[in-house]
Amino acid sequence: MGCTEKYTPCGILDEDSGQLFYINFGSCSYKTRDFIVDTLIQWWKTMTPEQKQDTELIQIKVDNGPESSGVRTQ
Repeated sequence: MGCTEKYTPCGILDEDSGQLFYINFGSCSYKTRDFIVDTLIQWWKTMTPEQKQDTELIQIKVDNGPESSGVRTQ
């Protein structure tokens, strides 16, 4: 459709139910820690006080692609 920018998703979901809680798309900073933290902050702001109180555990699993694979070429 003529777009030249690439948008990458960062989502938050409940692994037990498979329910997607929040999704954010980034273009410029999608490879940075800031993008992940910004997504977490925005998701937290969307929660009600009751939801925040009921949250006991947040487990972060991140696959940041080849930048974090640990395999580097010369």
